[in-house]
Amino acid sequence: MIYRKLLWANLIAIVVFSIVGPVRAEFKPRLDLAASGSSSTVIINDRAVIRFSVGNGTLTAAQRAEITLGRLRALVDANVSATSIYAKGDNSQARIYSGETLICIATSADAKQSSTNPLALANSWVSNIRSSLMMPPISVSDKDIMVPLGETRKIQVGGAANGPIYARVDDITIATPTIGTDGRYILVGGQQVGDTSVTISVEGEQVTLPVHVRKYAGRAVKAVAEVTGNPCPTSAISYAVRQALVNTVILEPGARSEFGSVHCEAGDLARGAQRIVTADVRISGPDYITYTTKAQVEVRNIAIPKADVTQLFYSNDPESLQKYQVLFAGRLSENKPTRVLYHHQNAMGKKAHFLIDLINPSATAIKVRISRGISDPMVDTVVVGYKASLSFLKEDTNDVSVIETIPPESRLILVSDMLSTMETASGIMQITQMTGNDALVRIASNPPGLDDVAAGRVTVAPNPIILSMSEHVYPSPVIDVNTGYTVGKQWAFISIGKHALTDATAQKKLYGNYGVTYQINVKVENPTDKTKKVSVIFDPTAGLASGVFIIDGTFVATKYVKPPTEFSLASYNLKPGEVRNIRVVTVPVAGSNYPATLVVKS
Repeated sequence: MIYRKLLWANLIAIVVFSIVGPVRAEFKPRLDLAASGSSSTVIINDRAVIRFSVGNGTLTAAQRAEITLGRLRALVDANVSATSIYAKGDNSQARIYSGETLICIATSADAKQSSTNPLALANSWVSNIRSSLMMPPISVSDKDIMVPLGETRKIQVGGAANGPIYARVDDITIATPTIGTDGRYILVGGQQVGDTSVTISVEGEQVTLPVHVRKYAGRAVKAVAEVTGNPCPTSAISYAVRQALVNTVILEPGARSEFGSVHCEAGDLARGAQRIVTADVRISGPDYITYTTKAQVEVRNIAIPKADVTQLFYSNDPESLQKYQVLFAGRLSENKPTRVLYHHQNAMGKKAHFLIDLINPSATAIKVRISRGISDPMVDTVVVGYKASLSFLKEDTNDVSVIETIPPESRLILVSDMLSTMETASGIMQITQMTGNDALVRIASNPPGLDDVAAGRVTVAPNPIILSMSEHVYPSPVIDVNTGYTVGKQWAFISIGKHALTDATAQKKLYGNYGVTYQINVKVENPTDKTKKVSVIFDPTAGLASGVFIIDGTFVATKYVKPPTEFSLASYNLKPGEVRNIRVVTVPVAGSNYPATLVVKS
């Protein structure tokens, strides 16, 4: 059947080229006249090159056009080069020549009709004549045709030859041609991946173009991203959109995807709302057609009850990295919210690839909910912890998270930073495994190039997975403090980080309680008959420290405080007899010196 189709196609091609006839030795330009009212126009290859609207001496405009046409035809018949045509003259009259042969005259009356001078008009006529005479018999819109498999691409056909268009493809199993019926073009359809050529014929003239049929490197399908937050900020939306695309784009073997701008012009997304967000996607690969699009992602801000964190994974041992190693490994459990704090400085004297991945070793997919408070690496060990803690506290307060799916036997890259000498990686994350078998959190410092993965990527899980579970796991990393202060009596001193949490076996202590949430409620009373000012002060008891706080719903933070300096967080004017409840939420900042003290005084 295929042989019969090929034979029939070749017979059609033979008939087509038999109708066209033999290729001419040389294509001759077409010259003609067109009259409109009192004007007469010289036409070359369907282009107007000279328009005479007035006579000259005893010659009418039509006679001038006929004489000019005759002279041009004689030049064409003699194969005179179009480049030999030129103009000379002045502001009263200009003449157009080919060598010594006069073609026509541009008079001052002609120039007046065009609001110019004779020499300028003559030069414009010369340009028209040259370009029209030099027009190729066949011109095409492309010199090399790339056709996506299963699609068509249009080749516009122009040029001086204006007869019927014919086309033949060398291998119709790769591509097929279709002549346009509503214009001068050819549609080339991609049938299978490969290379061939298409030959276009008009009035015996031919042009042959290479045709390459290729697959797209991939494609993007409409995806769904789930987030939480009250509201969910654009930063989390952008991350969620990219992650949704990472997990849904379809790639050909060897292709790779890149994600550009995410377009969140509408701003934050309210809880319970949903919105279509677009993102720039580019998929490329060797011997594929690059695919680019603005992919659509439906972002849903779902309402999930906020659950208290049940355990803290603490990765700070060793704080100063001296070698490449696994720094922490911990096991998650379904519906057991886990906080992860890490703070490590590269002291190896060479670069280190700091990596955190979330591994799903099971044969079924898992779903996780992740909040992030991550700082870019930096040398300043205090500021890096400050930035991470401030970011986390804001996300945690607004219940911001992104929900991600990790396929079976795969891993999600949470952090991938290249640490230069003395740079510190610091961050706080909160992970809730929503479905599936237990996942693993792994934190490591690797040699550069050993595991070349970017944050956000989903890759194959290591096999075998050999991890020794870390001991620094602390249950219930939330401390509630209820205290009071009465104006005129002893100040209230609230210690932050003094009473260290212990692990489940009571063998490890979390000195400083870094990454632990303190929820402090202070009942303040003014029993006096005068208005009194009450202040809340941050005292860096143990040394240089930074602090991040939410005081009655307002964020207050300080990068550096060094004893004996104190930092005022808030102040209140209490009227006589007034009672006020002050709520403070804080997290001891990694890289700082804790314990510290919160002082309430008047």
